[in-house]
Amino acid sequence: MTPTTLALNERLPVTRTTALRRAIRYEWRHLAALRSTWVLLGAVAALSLLAGLTAPVGLQAGKAPSTWSMVTAFQLDAISMQLPLSALLLLPLATGPVATEFSRGTARTTWLTLASRRTAFLAKITVGGALGALTTLVGTLLVTLSATISLALTGKAQPAWTQTLSGVLGYTIFMTCWPVIAASVVALVRSRIAAALLLVLWPLLGERIAGLLLRLVPGLDALAGWLPFGAGRAAMAASADTLPEADRALVETFVGSNLSTGAGTAVFIGFTVVIAAAGAWSYIKKDAH
Repeated sequence: MTPTTLALNERLPVTRTTALRRAIRYEWRHLAALRSTWVLLGAVAALSLLAGLTAPVGLQAGKAPSTWSMVTAFQLDAISMQLPLSALLLLPLATGPVATEFSRGTARTTWLTLASRRTAFLAKITVGGALGALTTLVGTLLVTLSATISLALTGKAQPAWTQTLSGVLGYTIFMTCWPVIAASVVALVRSRIAAALLLVLWPLLGERIAGLLLRLVPGLDALAGWLPFGAGRAAMAASADTLPEADRALVETFVGSNLSTGAGTAVFIGFTVVIAAAGAWSYIKKDAH
């Protein structure tokens, strides 16, 4: 290629696809260069291995763990904790790309470099969603491997692994949506601390209070089951139908929603889309301070 051709190519407009690909590559490299990324991912990996290693605890020889106990191990106790522990650990990574730009005053530099705020935000939530999904799948694999080995070494039977797939799917969907929600909330409130408080307190406490208030209003009580994180927990509780009736009722209390797995998944994905659209609008339209 001649120097003249190279010069002409450099002046050609970059397509949106190329710009997005470059922005995604930048976001990946930025995350990979942070020590905190590997520390937090290492913590998720260690917890996943531990969850699998403890699978034989309390089992008699020859007995297998229940499907629900393995789904709970995969999800790092998402239902009883109201959020997966992995989601809490990934929160700094999920909020960081947007929050850091605003706190350090580098947002305008990013916008000028990429020539599109829309591309910058889309790259951030794409990378965040991919990181959440990959973390979930790798963690699930680590739980499976460590549980398989520990069960074999202690003379316990293997669970019905195929019956856990619906729970893994719900967990993967939740964890894919989680970083998208986190980045979008930061874009809306422009504060990492405020976003973190909202993302922790609302699922743990806010929705419970909102659900109680909705049930006190005639005609609105049905809406209590449609609150987004309750719906997300319903999506992850796909294997609860394998439990005895009394245990299933307890799980449903922790879930806080009477939606089916499919309906819960649809509601949570819809909520993610709405929050992402609002976050994109804020990121694109508002000036950096």
